[in-house]
Amino acid sequence: MSARWLRTAAEVPESAVDGRHFSTTVGWSRGWEGVRTERVVDHRHLLLEGGPVAELVPYYLVSRSPLWDAYESDAGIGPIWSGPVVYSASLYGEYGGAGGSTPEYIATCVDLGREQTARWAAEALIFGNLTSAEVDAWSAIRPGGTAVLVDRAYAAPIGGADSPLPAMRGRVRRELVRQWRRAKDGGLRLRVLAGAEMLPALDEFTDLAMAAAEKHGINIYGKDIFENLAGAPGAMLLVAEHDGRMAAAFLCFLHRRRFSMWTGGINYLHLRELKTYAFLMYESMTYAAAHGAEIVDPGRGNFVYKERHGFLGTDLWALVYPTTPRPALREALRRMSEGIHGYITRSLRRDELAAL
Repeated sequence: MSARWLRTAAEVPESAVDGRHFSTTVGWSRGWEGVRTERVVDHRHLLLEGGPVAELVPYYLVSRSPLWDAYESDAGIGPIWSGPVVYSASLYGEYGGAGGSTPEYIATCVDLGREQTARWAAEALIFGNLTSAEVDAWSAIRPGGTAVLVDRAYAAPIGGADSPLPAMRGRVRRELVRQWRRAKDGGLRLRVLAGAEMLPALDEFTDLAMAAAEKHGINIYGKDIFENLAGAPGAMLLVAEHDGRMAAAFLCFLHRRRFSMWTGGINYLHLRELKTYAFLMYESMTYAAAHGAEIVDPGRGNFVYKERHGFLGTDLWALVYPTTPRPALREALRRMSEGIHGYITRSLRRDELAAL
């Protein structure tokens, strides 16, 4: 196999590497280089070739990540980092694992990544959003990292245009359809803005997304994130409009027959009246089925709602390799992982369905 560093993902054609997830594509990696809400101060990309597939592995030097801050808040702990760290890839991407195709790839990702992390004088190298199986595989090949539970993502198969909803219980399905019909009768309409078509709508969407994030704790978004990802493969904004205004919207990605509702924004003043969340969920799944998706992924958070609606959860982990051994850091990461586990457990005990 061969590995070489690239200054920018723009040096690689989209079709040249295997992006298993929307968040491990060349387009996403290239877009994230320009993000400043997560304070990306430098970046490199490792092109791996010679295995079953070629892969592009991004490394971002980050001085502050609002999403990591939000996870610390959810875990009930204070700040862990006092300086910059390196993310491969950003935790914002929902799914990581780039470079995990072969043991040789994994070893190279960790070894060269740690060397680059030391050159940048960063505190740690973090491989984000790995599944439990991926954590086990990476740790077996390169031990020494600390696994930290950070989130839970959801997904479910759908049965095509004639059966666009996942395996919901009958009562839950009937309630979703009832709310969708009520929303349509109330004047909600769907508009789909693909790629650059979404750019004029991003001011309005950013306001809603930031308000939604703040309602649940800490704002983690900025318009620069959405602008930079508009060119990623399969990017689209599904907008619920009412009287010509955006009542809610989901930023989605259709990639490899998987439709991902990555994040959203909702006008909470009209949420109960217009049933905008139910409307967008139903319309998103219908759109996904009509456009060839086999899996629907409603993203992270809102755990109770997604489990009640037939989606299956997958825990997501960060695998942290410190630049130098620090027992106190390992203990802080352990407490963070326990705190996130407690946060998810408490969230699942609350009935959030009534709020929607």
